[in-house]
Amino acid sequence: MKKILFFLGLLVFFNFQYSLFFKNNNVNDFIFLNKKNSELINKIIEITKKNDYLKNDIQELSSSTHALENFARYNLGLVKKDEIFIQVIKK
Repeated sequence: MKKILFFLGLLVFFNFQYSLFFKNNNVNDFIFLNKKNSELINKIIEITKKNDYLKNDIQELSSSTHALENFARYNLGLVKKDEIFIQVIKK
């Protein structure tokens, strides 16, 4: 009787080991998904920082005419009347 219970226990144990390593949702899937989750969290953090920077730029441009003028001059190349625009191209 003890031998039968021992072999049934071994059978159950090996069945659990098989499912743990070779079936769906196994250890390899867990490690892969954990790594993928970390990568996605890092991307989310990076995008959130960029989003905050852009929100600050939008708020600054909408609240100050001086900031809007500077943005237009430096980024869009706009000039006032009777001004000469010189663009320096670095090699």
